[in-house]
Amino acid sequence: MSRTKGAVSIRDVAAAAGVSVATVSRVLSPASAAVPMRKETRGKVERAIEELGYRPNDLARALLQNRTAAIGLVVPDISNPYYPPLVRGVEDVASSHGYRVVLCNTDRDPDKLTGYLDTLIKTRVDGIVVAGGGWTDAPDRTAVLGTYRTGLVAVGRHLTAHPSVRIDNVAASRSAAGHLIGLGHRRLTFLGGPESSTTVQDRAQGFRDALTASALDGLAPAVRFGSFTEESGYALARDVLGSSRPPTALLCANDRIALGAYAAAADTAHRIPGDVSVVGFDDTPIARYVRPTLTTVSIPTYEMGSAAVRLLLAQLAGEDAPAVETMPTRLVLRDSSAAPAAGRAHDVLSLTSSSSSEREVRCASRWRAAGRVACSWLR
Repeated sequence: MSRTKGAVSIRDVAAAAGVSVATVSRVLSPASAAVPMRKETRGKVERAIEELGYRPNDLARALLQNRTAAIGLVVPDISNPYYPPLVRGVEDVASSHGYRVVLCNTDRDPDKLTGYLDTLIKTRVDGIVVAGGGWTDAPDRTAVLGTYRTGLVAVGRHLTAHPSVRIDNVAASRSAAGHLIGLGHRRLTFLGGPESSTTVQDRAQGFRDALTASALDGLAPAVRFGSFTEESGYALARDVLGSSRPPTALLCANDRIALGAYAAAADTAHRIPGDVSVVGFDDTPIARYVRPTLTTVSIPTYEMGSAAVRLLLAQLAGEDAPAVETMPTRLVLRDSSAAPAAGRAHDVLSLTSSSSSEREVRCASRWRAAGRVACSWLR
């Protein structure tokens, strides 16, 4: 049997097998096993498909079935270690339900976001998951999501009515700042990402709330904004650590910013945590392997990706689903946070690390010279 020149069509398969186009279509149908057909006929069609190297036209099939079995996933920066576990969570649940995932990376560019959404809609994906928080400086960055009627779920706080999976960033940041205040720190600075990001706004708000509750909010300009990168963390930290009254604690909007702060501390002769404590956000793998290990807010990114797809599938099936699903966070205490030089050990610190649960951190003892902390989580 000779291969047809150019793209192989379903008619070529039918001619090679000596059957009708309708017969080939029935063999290709996902429900073909339940379609009555002579074994010999089915075998001829399957051999023709293999020998000709025929591949069905997914777009044509989608037009007929009004279903592509594909989900679009839009992320702002795949190089950020926060996102791969989320992507994996999306892919694992999607594939277990027979869906493929089309990954799009926007580089936090609103034009790329709009372009990818248009492309995903035109290729008739069954639904879209948009990861990363929203923006407030340019309403079209997130308002554009509201113009689409395709099933859509957001991961993070977006300024749209679409269902979302998120964490309580305000509460999580408040608890992280409360941890530092409880250690005795009085000069704290928040190193943030872009000021227009809803994620950064919420984390900055939690930081301010903690300072206000402890009557520390009027001491100094305590909030700085930049980007979600190591370079920005380095520049911001170097600036504040080089001031006449540097902070004794830095709360960073993500672990990448914290990593930049580590480098800035080294270059300005500040020991961590001896001279400055550093706390991150996300609990990415780097937090466990830098030295000193990084105290950080752990976010269940894999579970958030999984939950987003389950919410999307419920939406596509017309089932009732929550408008917002809030996932818990927890503060992971490691070696980068300790009492300031003039402070003293604190026996008990109570804090709330998510909107849905309260945990008490009980510090049995603290040896500053050895840089060790003995703590246990009481759930």
